[in-house]
Order: sequence, then structure tokens, then C-alpha cells
Amino acid sequence: MLLKIMDRYLIKDSTSGMFTWVGAVTVIMLVQTLFELADFFVNKKVPFLIVLEILLLYIPAHMVMTFPISGLLASELNLGRLSRDSELIAMEASGISLKRIILPYIIFSILVSVGSFALNDVVVPETNHRAQVLIREYVYKEGPPKIEKNVFFRDAQNRYFYVNELDNETWEMKDVIVYEIGKGRSFPDVILAKSALWLEDRWLLKEGVVHRYDERGLLTQEIEFSEMVIDMKEELKSFFTEQRSPEEMASRELKKQIDILKEAGAKTENFEVAYHLKYSIPFSALVFMLMGIPLGVQRTKDTRTIGVIVTVILAFAYYMLLSIFRSLGRGGIMEPMIAAWMPNIIFGLPGLILYLTVDRK
Repeated sequence: MLLKIMDRYLIKDSTSGMFTWVGAVTVIMLVQTLFELADFFVNKKVPFLIVLEILLLYIPAHMVMTFPISGLLASELNLGRLSRDSELIAMEASGISLKRIILPYIIFSILVSVGSFALNDVVVPETNHRAQVLIREYVYKEGPPKIEKNVFFRDAQNRYFYVNELDNETWEMKDVIVYEIGKGRSFPDVILAKSALWLEDRWLLKEGVVHRYDERGLLTQEIEFSEMVIDMKEELKSFFTEQRSPEEMASRELKKQIDILKEAGAKTENFEVAYHLKYSIPFSALVFMLMGIPLGVQRTKDTRTIGVIVTVILAFAYYMLLSIFRSLGRGGIMEPMIAAWMPNIIFGLPGLILYLTVDRK
């Protein structure tokens, strides 16, 4: 019973402190972003309210980045208060190990990771997309380039389209893939065409083949065609505004696009890195806690202070490494999954060792 009360007490204190830090760090990041967006208002003559809306739409993305370090700082300061008020010594005197005292903070970091993932996978893609739509509408008024490469979108009928090359003046397309998911079916029909043409309310596909699969995912039919018509309610121009970068997609959408791009023989590194970062960045809350709490739980004021300072420095180093490995993954120099998780591995393993040895004198 004592341990359960202690656990709730420590987690509650860390939670309240964390949201204070999230607010403070997010405001700092927003100020930096505001300076970056100032060019839109001053030189691009974008209305101030639109600039403000873009700024506010970036808040969820900033929060995802601030959750791990904010949770750690809140927990370390909470432990510092416990030590200062001799509560930490009292807990140890009652027979509770330092490792057991730290455990609620580890659990807290796991909860932060789960919440951060939900925010990053559900809210952030939509807010990022809305911000990019506004930027395209008000900043880049000249519109998309004449030739679009690797166009990917989904229509109202839940069909996925991939176009390797699209001319937005003639509406001619090259190397087209369509995924048609029928009701009650586990596997979609896959339509591949060498070319296609936009005809207002339909697409005319040319020189292609339809692949059909059974419920086990085994290929059952290959139907070749010289021409095929697909009804399309949406205007092709709308697909440019609906185009999404990896940062504007949920993990499920990223996985679908990676599969389509691989089938088309296109490069997928950028999308694969973004997919794995959806998981690795939220998970960094646990990595930060393993890395920082054993340093912040030191018994003397001087060593606690040094521990907090070292933790903040390590956090900045983590984000620098994250940027470096992300670039390596996108450039194809390193496997995307390894690139996305490498900062967590580099900092997580020493953190795990620190936690496992924290009770040793």
C-alpha cells in the first residue's frame, strides 16, 4: 500500500510539473518559429492572421519534441525537492531502494511516450497539412511546377493513386499505380498502367494490367488491357492541395505509400525514415528518463546540479544526432530504421546501465 501511494504521489507531481515545462519550452520554440515566419508577413505580404494561424498550427509538432525533455526536467526537479526536504532519505531509510524509487518515473516516461505517439500520429499530420496548405495558397502563389514527380494521393472512394510523373498542363501521366480496395476484401486490386490521361470526370489508363488477389493474398488473375477508364469525381488540380509530405501523414498512410512506391520501383528512404521516427521520437521520453534520472537523483546538492546540467547538454546532443542520422537515412547512406533509432540506442544503452547500477555505492 505504501508503495502504491508513493507511486501515485511521484507520478502526480511529475505530471503537473511536466505540463509547466511543456508550455514554457513550446513558447520558446514558437518565438523562434515566429521569426522564421516573419518573412511571410514582411516580404510575401501574407495577412498577419494567416501567419498567426500557421504559427498556431505548428504547436502540436513542437509539443511532441518538447514532451521528452519536459518530462525529464519535471521529474529531476521533483526528485531534487524530495532530496532537499529529506523525503528521499526517509524513503531509503524505510527500506525502499533507490531503483524502486525511480521506477514510477520510468512508468511515467512510458505514459509520456504513448501520449506523445498518439499526438504525433493523429493530430500532428493534420495540423502540419493545414499549415502547408496555407503556405502553398498564400506564399507560393505561382503554383506547382509543370512536371510533378512521385505524386501520391487518396480519393473519396478510398482508392490510392501513385503517379511517377505528371504534367499539370496537359494532364498526361506516366507509370500509374491504382490500389482499389473493395468492400469486405482483405487485399486490393492493383492496376498498373504505362500512361494515363485526365479527362475531367475520369482517367483513361493505357497499356496496363490488373492484378487480383484472393483472401490469402495470392495472385489469382492478371488481366491485360490497352485502355481502361476509371471514374473520378475529384478534379486533378485538387490533388496538388491534398498532396502530403511524410510529415503530414499518419503511420498507416506512410506504410501504405512505402508499399506503393516500392512496387513502382521508386525511392522510399524519405518515407521510411519518417515512418520509423513516428515511433522513435516519442520513445525518446523513456530514453531521456533512463539517461537523466540516475544523474539527477544524486545525494548531494552539487552532484544533483551537475546531473541536471549534464542531462540538458545530453538532450541537445540527442537532437543534434537525430538530425544527423535522419539525413543519413534520407540520403540512403544508412538503413532508414537504423538511422531513426540510432540516437535512442546511443543514449538508451548507457541510460539502462545507469539505472541498473544506481543502487551500487
